[in-house]
Parts: sequence; structure tokens; C-alpha cells
Amino acid sequence: METAYVVTGTLTDHSTVTLDEALPLTPMKVRLSVEPLTPAPKRPHDEVIAEIRERQRARGHQPRTREEIDAYLQAERDSWND
Repeated sequence: METAYVVTGTLTDHSTVTLDEALPLTPMKVRLSVEPLTPAPKRPHDEVIAEIRERQRARGHQPRTREEIDAYLQAERDSWND
């Protein structure tokens, strides 16, 4: 048996599937098995941001200080005159 690829895609009409990523195949006849996927429910913005910040905290992320950001912005602005 040849290599099987599992990718997701979108059914755009009754006979067209647009894949989310390209396959390393030349144009040829293929067999598809279609499994409808239930979209993840939309989450509130505050919940998503809280989750991101918690993951950052758990891995020890240290955000830049105001002084570091100000220095970066000043260096960027100074480079505009070059």
C-alpha cells in the first residue's frame, strides 16, 4: 500500500475539497474518506488571553520592561534617518 496522508480541508461545494496543506503528490486519482469536523466553540477574548498568559507564566516568560520597549522604539526611530 502507498503512503496514506491525513489532512484537513474545507468542503467548498458538493464536489470540491480545498486542503489546508499541499500533499507531495502529482495529480492523480485518489480515495477520500470524509469525516465532518465540529468547529471548536468560540471562546471569550478574556478567557483566551488568560490562558496565553498562564502558559507564558508556566514556562517562565518575562515580558520586556517599559524601558526595554522604549529603547527599542527609539533605536527603530533613529534608524529612519539613515
